[in-house]
Amino acid sequence: MALLEIQLYSEVLMKEVSLAVILPLPTITNMEYGDHVAYPDHHQKYQTLWLLHAATGDYTKCLRSSRIETYAREHQLAVVMPSLENSCGHNIPYYGDFFTFITEELPAKLGAVLPLSRKREHNFVAGPSIGGYTAFMLALRRPEQYAAAISLAGGLDLKLAGTNKNTERWFTLIKQSLFGENNEYYDPHIHDLEVIAQDLKESGKIQPRFYACCGEEDLYRHVGQGVIASMQAMGFDVTYVMGHGRHDWDYWDSHLREAIEWLQLNREFVE
Repeated sequence: MALLEIQLYSEVLMKEVSLAVILPLPTITNMEYGDHVAYPDHHQKYQTLWLLHAATGDYTKCLRSSRIETYAREHQLAVVMPSLENSCGHNIPYYGDFFTFITEELPAKLGAVLPLSRKREHNFVAGPSIGGYTAFMLALRRPEQYAAAISLAGGLDLKLAGTNKNTERWFTLIKQSLFGENNEYYDPHIHDLEVIAQDLKESGKIQPRFYACCGEEDLYRHVGQGVIASMQAMGFDVTYVMGHGRHDWDYWDSHLREAIEWLQLNREFVE
């Protein structure tokens, strides 16, 4: 495996940003077992998973909390883990255009220097908690860019986020940053997944596939269930899995592996 920690200047955000990229390359285990692990040649690319952190996290969180390196190796899958701060992947007035950064600038810059496919059918987006919201939001707003989205106990309904008294203050601060103190920046066609899903349905554009899971002991399980039910009622291809688990990486990691299996990758380089 190759783990690349990258610092680059974002012209969109107008600051230095950090991210990590996993590339499946030969390991000592391959040598021990005599496995042949190929490198992409000049016309071959990796399928890519854009793995987004949860609220308060950064680009290191998924690396430190999951076995994503193992899953990437098993599926010949590149993984890009950017830092989106507490933006939920949105363009935020007077703070930063994170939606433009993650959907336009970063794919273009990484695609210019790394063998990452830019084709829709080879790109997928995933994340836990608020990262799951961001994954669904990106796929619904840019269906031509992502073939599938994965939500690991995602806080899919931002209107319900913060109903836990222990995190109410934090979510109040985040909502004010996203929507403005008096909701002056709020736009349901940008921020509300049910509205965005309806917009996509009415547009007739291609629809991504969706995978969502949540633990039965998850404090925020109610934050995603309504959105999932609504998308299923609209006819979206949504796989929803529930089981025992809390709002933590013990639950998310096992389902991250399951979700990557659900993608049904061909485990080979692509053209």
